[in-house]
This record gives sequence, C-alpha cells and structure tokens, in this order.
Amino acid sequence: MLQVCVLIMAGLFAALVVRKDKPEYATLIILLTSFLVAMKVLGVMEGIMEEMESWREILNENVRYINLLIKLIGITYICEFAANLCRDSGYSALSNHIELFGKVTIMVAGFPVIKTMLRMLEEIIR
Repeated sequence: MLQVCVLIMAGLFAALVVRKDKPEYATLIILLTSFLVAMKVLGVMEGIMEEMESWREILNENVRYINLLIKLIGITYICEFAANLCRDSGYSALSNHIELFGKVTIMVAGFPVIKTMLRMLEEIIR
C-alpha cells in the first residue's frame, strides 16, 4: 500500500513540475504512473483470485458464479481505469462512453444469473 502511494505521489509531483514546460510529457508521466499502479493492482488481484478459487469447494456445481463474479470485477476495474485516464487527459466524452460500455457489458454478463433467478421463481410458484 505504501509503495503504491509513494509511486502515485512521485508521479504526480513529476507531472506537476514538467507540466509548465512540456504538458505532453506530464500526460505521459501520468499514463506511466497509472500503468504501474495497474500492474500492482493485478498483483493484489492474484491473491484475491486464489482466495476465490478456494471457494470452489464450497460452491460445488455453482462454480460458474465465481467465474462470473471475477469477470464482473475485471470489467469494472478495467472500465473505471480507462475512463479515469480519459477524464484526466481531458476527454470526458470518451470517458462517458467507456463507462456506458462497461455498464452494458456488466448487464449482459449478468443475464445468466437473472435467467437462473427466473427459473427458481418459476419453480417456487409451481
């Protein structure tokens, strides 16, 4: 955690110093810093993935829900990361499109869960 905070602060200060003379370099510094932070997040996510793999024993035949959960978390983080980069670079319209795409993708990925819930409700009603 401390490493990530130090990395972010160093990238921010470097971008602020460079921004006066070379604003395009400041953007590159922020992009590089964001990429490095994303790599650290992926390292943390590896531990989360291992923990979720241990849940497979508990869920037995419902393992697909773990896979869906992992997919939804990935979509959320990737879209948020890309949208924030676009917003920080001054392209808020593009950022909004990325967020919309992420929401629609999550909705479509969640259809199997909705379908299962409807089947369960149908069985309960019968």
